[in-house]
Amino acid sequence: MRAGGPLAVAHRGDPRAAVENTLEAVRLAAGAGASAIEVDLRCTADRVVVLHHDDDLRRLWGRPESVAALTLAELRELAPAVPTLREALEVADGVPLLLDTGDPVVATAAHAELGRLGAVAMFCGAAEAMAAVRARDERITLFLSWYGELPPSEGVLAAVRPQYFNPEHRFLDEESVAYWHARDVLVSCWTVDDADRRGELLAWGVDAIIGNDLNGVVKSCAERAERT
Repeated sequence: MRAGGPLAVAHRGDPRAAVENTLEAVRLAAGAGASAIEVDLRCTADRVVVLHHDDDLRRLWGRPESVAALTLAELRELAPAVPTLREALEVADGVPLLLDTGDPVVATAAHAELGRLGAVAMFCGAAEAMAAVRARDERITLFLSWYGELPPSEGVLAAVRPQYFNPEHRFLDEESVAYWHARDVLVSCWTVDDADRRGELLAWGVDAIIGNDLNGVVKSCAERAERT
């Protein structure tokens, strides 16, 4: 992936053009030239994997109910625009999905759904969830999301064996990018919506940028690829 230029990753689909994590957001991101589309995962009470970031429906859909407490049929009544993973894969039009979850139960359910569908996707998220996916699949691409200044332990790295280290962008500098590359680990980061910061990160050799400003991310990554 590094040889083909940095990945322009859409954050929750295209959240500036449509409601995040909806089919329309995924469809628009695919059409806008995203290299991959990051979406957030939850499981319903009847174990259906759906796209939604928050525990409950309050922020996006004005309802207090938890996704995990609702069956898919009940969720459809309260928030009909929340799609299933199966539906999102269908509208992504061949653009890879980057499935984001910190919950190992949700992660393994999503991986099982990919197997049933014969579909391919990548995963990102916290160490426990990524380790659960790695235990099921040696070949799948994993982004180990990270949330602090201290690097992951060797034990975490051994359990996850990530292809990408994926911290919040403010925890990266030129030395840390070089450190991960020296370990044969690619570097991704989130959520980068400032053009100057994207340019700085890409100049250091960051391999994937996740952002809400999808047009800007696509443009920055394409320009970087042309220069290298």
